Amino acid sequence: MFVSGAVFSQEWKPQTWPVLKQYDREHLYQVALPLGGIGTGTVSLGGRGELRDWEIMNVPGKKYSTVTTGNNAPFFAIYAKPQTGEAMTTLLAGPLYPQEYLHYEGRPVNHHGMPRFADATFEAAYPFGQVHLSDRQLPVKVTVKGFNPLVPGDADASGMPIAVLAYEVTNTTDRPLEVAVCGSMRNFIGKDGSKFRTDWKGDYIPTGAKDNKNQFRKKNGLQGLYLYSDGVDKNDPAYGTVALTTQAVEGVTYRTSSRADNWNNGILNFWDDFSADGELTERDRQEDEDPMASLAVKKTVGNVYFLPDLEFPEPESLVGNNCRELLQHSVPGCLGSGRGNRTSDSGNGKADALFCACLPEIDLS
Repeated sequence: MFVSGAVFSQEWKPQTWPVLKQYDREHLYQVALPLGGIGTGTVSLGGRGELRDWEIMNVPGKKYSTVTTGNNAPFFAIYAKPQTGEAMTTLLAGPLYPQEYLHYEGRPVNHHGMPRFADATFEAAYPFGQVHLSDRQLPVKVTVKGFNPLVPGDADASGMPIAVLAYEVTNTTDRPLEVAVCGSMRNFIGKDGSKFRTDWKGDYIPTGAKDNKNQFRKKNGLQGLYLYSDGVDKNDPAYGTVALTTQAVEGVTYRTSSRADNWNNGILNFWDDFSADGELTERDRQEDEDPMASLAVKKTVGNVYFLPDLEFPEPESLVGNNCRELLQHSVPGCLGSGRGNRTSDSGNGKADALFCACLPEIDLS
């Protein structure tokens, strides 16, 4: 299944995954499954479906979410509209715990202001993790599946800097639904968490982004957003590129930025846009150094519907030619360009750093 890049060139097909341990709703607070190739850095799939612990830029990053704690951390959301009834937009994550409601500004955790699924469970059998989301008030159930290639004895296949996510959506009604899934993240190139400032309230504010930009591209049967920077020093370990792409031909919409993020206006502007009809409307100007990139795919679904795999972005870093060539040939439509030639003494193309990556991309097909 994981030989070379075959898994990424084939259509996602739902199947039963192994389960060694199950965690119920009351025991998800500290659950986090690290996703990413061996020696490449990881981003973790949290027990409730959240993305946490962004450690993909050559430095440790436990609890690092690329932004100041709040609604701007990377996330996925789902829009669902019955044929007769109102549309609902929901964060693809489970409920908060009572201790997570306490904060002097009312934002104790990431995505505190977004509606969530009422119930969540987590099933694990490394390198596989599954988050089951449900809510009696919603017309869908969702299973978030995450893994990274792991092939015993095959260092190349097991060392690819890829975290694969699949959102399997089940229509629980007896009528078709309009469904859209959207991935959204700020262009955090240059911000690895080691550089920061604090404001007068003592808030941790990561810094390092400079003249970051997002661009819509089509290439090799894919379309999506390419995140890059014109201002971050190319010798900075936190420099790289990111891509969010989809193989979908129809129903794809995007935004390369949002409103200026004063008083959370950026995330509010995005949420209002996506919630209106499950589609995104491109803006004509950029107002932030770390603009928000959002990509959505919308379809009408019957009684059961599965949204295929997503290759979640990991920015490139100190990468050798062999590693770069491997990824470009095994990951279709890899838009990230390799940088540098700082390889290990063994000459095998692996970088002598935490992270070796020519960036794979989100696949919202």
